[in-house]
Amino acid sequence: MTSEAAVASEAAAPNPEELTLVEALLAQVRGRADMPSMYTRAGDRWVAITWGQFGAGARRLAAFLIGEGIKAGDHVAIWANNRAEWHTADAAILMVRGCPVPVYQTLSADQAQYVLNHSESRVVFVENEALLARVLEQRDQLRHLRRVVVMEGVENPSPDGFVVPWQQALSAGDEHLERHSPEIDERIAQTEMDDVVTLIYTSGTTGPPKAVMLTHRNIAASADGLADLVEVGPNDRVISYLPLAHIAERMVSEFRSYRYGNPTWFLDGLPNLGARLREVRPTHFFGVPRVWEKMAAQVNKQIDASPAPQRSLARWAIRTGRKVSDRRESGETIPAGLERRHRLADRLVLSKLRALLGFDDVRILASGAAPIDPEVLRFFRSIGLEICEVYGQSENTGVTTLNRPGRSRIGTVGEVFPGNEVRIAEDGEILVRGGVVFPGYLHNREATEATLVDGWLMTGDVGEFDNDGYLRITDRKKDLIITAGGKNISPGNIEGGLSTHQLVGHAVAIGDKRPYMTALLTLDPDEAPAVASQRGWPTELEKLAKHPALHEELQRHIDAVNAKLSHVEQVKRFTVLPKDFSPDEELTPTLKVKRKVVAEKYADQIQELYSKPQD
Repeated sequence: MTSEAAVASEAAAPNPEELTLVEALLAQVRGRADMPSMYTRAGDRWVAITWGQFGAGARRLAAFLIGEGIKAGDHVAIWANNRAEWHTADAAILMVRGCPVPVYQTLSADQAQYVLNHSESRVVFVENEALLARVLEQRDQLRHLRRVVVMEGVENPSPDGFVVPWQQALSAGDEHLERHSPEIDERIAQTEMDDVVTLIYTSGTTGPPKAVMLTHRNIAASADGLADLVEVGPNDRVISYLPLAHIAERMVSEFRSYRYGNPTWFLDGLPNLGARLREVRPTHFFGVPRVWEKMAAQVNKQIDASPAPQRSLARWAIRTGRKVSDRRESGETIPAGLERRHRLADRLVLSKLRALLGFDDVRILASGAAPIDPEVLRFFRSIGLEICEVYGQSENTGVTTLNRPGRSRIGTVGEVFPGNEVRIAEDGEILVRGGVVFPGYLHNREATEATLVDGWLMTGDVGEFDNDGYLRITDRKKDLIITAGGKNISPGNIEGGLSTHQLVGHAVAIGDKRPYMTALLTLDPDEAPAVASQRGWPTELEKLAKHPALHEELQRHIDAVNAKLSHVEQVKRFTVLPKDFSPDEELTPTLKVKRKVVAEKYADQIQELYSKPQD
């Protein structure tokens, strides 16, 4: 395997303590028994669960699982939203040396059946009756499943014992605890760093999802690498809100707490995120680009709705912050007068905006899972918040490179993560190896051999390093658009610009094997009706999508985006779809667009965009 460039992390690879994740967890249970490990919402208040309570509950469930015949290496699934019972079930599975199988809560019954069968899960923990119904719908097809434990909403077991309420599982664990305690301790002691600690199913954008196997060693390498970059410890505050079936959320809000002892707050519904951020004031926060875009839009919306004097002051402060952040980004000196104005702007406005977002005590903000528009990053920098873009994938525990706090560079995905080695192959593909790289896919030797070559993970992404060792992603191999004229175009750059308008929900660039670029746009279901109401347009999305004034507004936005693109990248035509994309159909659980699904579902609309000669 050849290379045009190779970069290793400037820090030597950390020497992770040979401590499995379950040993790290139990160290917190013993050493911090009376301290909070989790906070869950009960009405209008937060209720703490101590490390001692957490450990005791997990041990009760571990005894239940042994009573169910779960052996070391068996798979046990968890299908639920983020909540204390999720972590408790996960810890119990690890205590019996089992392997957790997280299931995205948005999966259909058919999709979940694939995951449960492929993983050969023996038991599944589900959140409620709605998810239970999806399991029961597929019961005849679930070859390995023996038991379903329901976290809430079910008080009695099913007559045949297939369905068990959460409390009954705990009670059964109590009955078996004395008898099974020696075996639980033995399994914990026998757990090795190279044991698989979790499966992570890929989003399945190009076919059936693959099951990424990650080990205790992978998790330790990722967690210890983070500690090398930013202060982490038991006083950190973290909100758990993105799907725990995704490796990024798993690392941020679960695994790191087991290693460093910080408590986790569970969000009680995405609409409450803003309020809960202000209450918790997290020290670390990770968001996908859509979360950051929504936050920026909300700040601007509140400023626009404020009285004229306050609005003018806020806009002046943000402009001042932008001048300072732009100079810092380019390495220029900040004039004394601008520095004084910035201090005033920060005291009067910017500090208040950070507090409004709940980020007045944050140490690291990160974005990942998809490309983010640079203008969104610059907006947050203008108000004093540095969002560090991260690059990685499930196959390397979510981290290849990371922009480090205090030295992030917009337009890049940062420097090589500690312990990793990254190289660029002759065809431009990014290759990585290190302690975070997975051992392979479950039941898929062919895919493993195609993805791991001589110890290198073939990422499928194309990129380049700048002179300072910052990585820039230039293309995604499988997402690359090749026009009829043979031009290679990365759709992410186009879509990132189109998605910045407050009316736009999602944007999909079209042009593969076509003479020019077009776009499918959806309307933001929250913002679009509000804007339409203010302007006297129809508020129903189907009617609004056809409204001439809306199309004029979007055309002006597209013209502005096109002005920043090369000629071949410019969007010549667009259509507005009558509804936004959904995780049940056009989006993956991590909100990435399923391009194949979109292309098939909206084939007629796409064809219409090319049915007339280009102007």
